[in-house]
Amino acid sequence: MQDKSKPNPFVRLANFAKPHKGGYIASVLLAILGVASGLVPYFAVAQMITRLVSGGKDLSFYAAWCGVAAAGFALKTLFANISTTLSHRATFSVISEVRYKLTSKLTRVPMGYILDTPSGRLKTIMVEKVDSIEPPLAHVLPEMTSNLLVPLGIVIYLFTLDWRMALISLATLPVGLLCFMGMTKNYAVKFKELTEAGKHMSATAVEYVGGIEVIKAFNQSANSYAKFTHAVRKNAYAALD
Repeated sequence: MQDKSKPNPFVRLANFAKPHKGGYIASVLLAILGVASGLVPYFAVAQMITRLVSGGKDLSFYAAWCGVAAAGFALKTLFANISTTLSHRATFSVISEVRYKLTSKLTRVPMGYILDTPSGRLKTIMVEKVDSIEPPLAHVLPEMTSNLLVPLGIVIYLFTLDWRMALISLATLPVGLLCFMGMTKNYAVKFKELTEAGKHMSATAVEYVGGIEVIKAFNQSANSYAKFTHAVRKNAYAALD
């Protein structure tokens, strides 16, 4: 059960993105157009196969539909590129604003917290944690929306043609869902281990580089490097796992 005292992370993310909602709306619309344009080549090939089976030999007909297919592919690339440009531009603005708020907050926290907190942990929060909002905002938001709406429209179209054909096309979904469930088994536990290993590696790396002069002065290079190597390997094994 979610702690009511803590704000919902999705609400917080939406609040950060709200000033740039115009860019995200344009990105989603262009992504939908891009996915729809990507279906045009398949429609063109279907028309050519239909004519070929019926014995059509007019080369101009096939050339015209090849042009339609090429135009659809070009539009897909164009819309996708513009969409990802808009979403990334808005997301990088959000990341910049979040980092500015974090640094402003850092100037107001007690000095004891700064002294007791490893610099690597602060670096992880300021850099890696903030960077982690880039995939959901810049990629998931436009791409997942477009890749769900267009197939939904195709399924509705298939039901208008023949409900049996539509049901057959949906028969692979349960199989795919079972495979996905197998992939995500224990995902939360393993991802937590990966996150903790990444935090430990970042903190160890910053402390190792920052204290290299002291380490050499007290002849502790071997011990400190072994600690750093262990942290890197632990992170690598967690990622592979």
